[in-house]
Amino acid sequence: MKRLSDVFENLSKSDPLFKQLKLRLVLSDLPSVLGESLAHHCRFAGFTNGVVFFECDNDLWLTEARFMSKKIAEKLNEKLGERLVTNVVFRRGRRGH
Repeated sequence: MKRLSDVFENLSKSDPLFKQLKLRLVLSDLPSVLGESLAHHCRFAGFTNGVVFFECDNDLWLTEARFMSKKIAEKLNEKLGERLVTNVVFRRGRRGH
């Protein structure tokens, strides 16, 4: 009998919907990806074609986040166990959260 985690892992390799779900599961603990301070000022905004989008609530945190984007992409891929994320883009959000 196959474990549910194995089935999910196989589906996430071939189905875009399951790739989205796998990424969202990792991002459910945003502080472990962005760090406590940055996670308080940024939120996940989307994922398309390997690019993860975040929105930040002010320009200071946006600048900090952009500086860390490559490291964050590496951390996400490490947590995902595959190279699913090719880029991380931070932009200014319209309102705080």
